[in-house]
Amino acid sequence: MELPDWDKTPVEDLDLGHGVHMLESFGGNIGVLAGDEGVLLVDAEFPQLHDKVTAAVTRISRKPIRYLVNTHWHWDHTGGDGLFGKAGVVLFSSEQTRAHIVEAQKMNNPPGTPFTSDPAAVPVVTVTNGVRFHLAGQTVEVIHVPPAHTDGDLFVRFVEADVIQTGDTFSHGFYPDIDQQHGGTIDGMISLYDTLYRMCGPNTKIIPGHGPVASREDVREYQAMLREVRNRVAKAVAAGMTEEALVASHPLDDLDVKWGGNLIKQPYLLAIVYEELKASSGARCGCRPHRRPPLT
Repeated sequence: MELPDWDKTPVEDLDLGHGVHMLESFGGNIGVLAGDEGVLLVDAEFPQLHDKVTAAVTRISRKPIRYLVNTHWHWDHTGGDGLFGKAGVVLFSSEQTRAHIVEAQKMNNPPGTPFTSDPAAVPVVTVTNGVRFHLAGQTVEVIHVPPAHTDGDLFVRFVEADVIQTGDTFSHGFYPDIDQQHGGTIDGMISLYDTLYRMCGPNTKIIPGHGPVASREDVREYQAMLREVRNRVAKAVAAGMTEEALVASHPLDDLDVKWGGNLIKQPYLLAIVYEELKASSGARCGCRPHRRPPLT
């Protein structure tokens, strides 16, 4: 995936009410809660956008950023962690997300590349079942959900504002990535949308991992799409079709019209789902190792 010209990449601010904002740019969406006590962020974007993110937050509030919650471990959501950590921001994540970050830092990547060794980028507080913040007149619930996009996904719910941030368990308008190597599962994704729908009221605003603000009806539509993808791949697996033959048959062309316009393309999604369903069927598929895209 080609990275943008960072100097020309904007960070857009959408005011969702009750002190809650969504910052949207090239990487994962950021949630912002600003109050007299300080600012809470949810996710951190790429480090190349850190100055623009902090400038956008400063326009929302002059109070210091005090807390940062990581919804999961991927670089387009955690790349700015080290810069925030060095500024004294307290980093929160699930236990699994912290472990994935620590493990990635052991790869000894050179400075300036993702997950280079940086103690300041390692979360300080881990969430096992859940935690609550009381900030800016809001109750903020951090909820550890079952394995879906990864094995360490968190939802963040701004209760009074009626806003839920999902990380990459839900991306509005695009096919999902499912990080199988780190506990992600298509069945977990599909099941989680029932939980997310029940958490929403008719006016709930959802900050997705990527894409515009969504509603609970968007969640149902996305779940139906992903069920259809799973059903088509499951039929191919049951019929003994190879992964290569499945991809060559273009079974998602009709779905591509609405869902195929971002990083995750049909062949990649088919490979993810095929490998999971083939493995769960107990068959030996001889699949090539699954490689995830570079950003999410």
